[in-house]
Amino acid sequence: MAAGFSEWKVNRQYAANDCVAYLGKQYRCLVTHTSNSASNPKTTVKMWRKDTD
Repeated sequence: MAAGFSEWKVNRQYAANDCVAYLGKQYRCLVTHTSNSASNPKTTVKMWRKDTD
């Protein structure tokens, strides 16, 4: 996992620009929110952007 990226977790508060790893990919948070099983980085493109690193 790249430096600065932690594993995405359910029921966690994320702020804009937080970085997570999910299913082997890296994502950057776009909006502040509390995660739930339906707001994972792979499927919620309004909340997460796949990181190019």
